Amino acid sequence: MEQQDVGDPFIYQDFNYKLDEFDNVPPVIPRFQFYLQLNIKPLVVYLKELKDGQSVPELREETLGLIKNTNEDIVSRE
Repeated sequence: MEQQDVGDPFIYQDFNYKLDEFDNVPPVIPRFQFYLQLNIKPLVVYLKELKDGQSVPELREETLGLIKNTNEDIVSRE
């Protein structure tokens, strides 16, 4: 189990299992596992968007835009 390949961590893959694999497990453990799975899935999608969407030029452009907006706000308040 510890040697399994999870692949790209930025692409969420559902955990596949057989129903009888949880026969001898207290009900709280699979329930908690499903809870974690449902909470982690959107986080992985969000992190992938951040990873794919932010390159150095894009971050520079965004930062310069924020600086420009800040300077314009300062000038308009004077």
